Amino acid sequence: TGIDGEIIKEIAKRLGIEKVEMKTVKFENLLVELNNKNIDIVADAMYIKDERKKVANFTNVWYQDGDALIVREDSTIAGLEDLSDKVVGAVKGTVFLEYLEQLKAEKKIKDIIIFNSQAEGLLGLNTHKMDALVTDGGVAAYSIQSDSSLKLKIVTTYKPQFNGQIGAAVRKEDNDLLEAVNRELDKLKDEGFVLEVLKKYNLNENNFVPSGQ
Repeated sequence: TGIDGEIIKEIAKRLGIEKVEMKTVKFENLLVELNNKNIDIVADAMYIKDERKKVANFTNVWYQDGDALIVREDSTIAGLEDLSDKVVGAVKGTVFLEYLEQLKAEKKIKDIIIFNSQAEGLLGLNTHKMDALVTDGGVAAYSIQSDSSLKLKIVTTYKPQFNGQIGAAVRKEDNDLLEAVNRELDKLKDEGFVLEVLKKYNLNENNFVPSGQ
């Protein structure tokens, strides 16, 4: 389930692929598994970055999203300035972890706890393993909204440090697959399907990227 899952399943359906098999892979291993031919496409809210383009080809942009600072509902943390004595979590292999490592080196946060997935990070924050979590804003918003056991909130005064463009990754040699996915993706954007999915998961027009980009 999720934005990327719904989009890739609809693309596959339109390409005549009857079944999409989802495989759970640690985020930092996704491109390795792709090039080892254990998976055929990465559709997991992955930011399109230059270093990733060196090892895989990316589709057109599916949507754009930024980071969010997540805290417990009773927290008084209002922004980065409140984190100097706090422990903050991030998911392994993400740009958010790189950012927190920089903040730690600058003594702007006390320490970092690394998680294998965003779900683990949200649970860790909920169970007081750390004071805050920096992660993908769209996914976090939907998770908090849909899971009443998570007594968490997004810090609305926090200014996102990233405005990442998200796409799917395929192997360098899979040009036919890349072209086919892009073709159907653009149709889904023009027909309103992609925006409808974004709104379903608590995103909006600001996250939408028109066809051809």
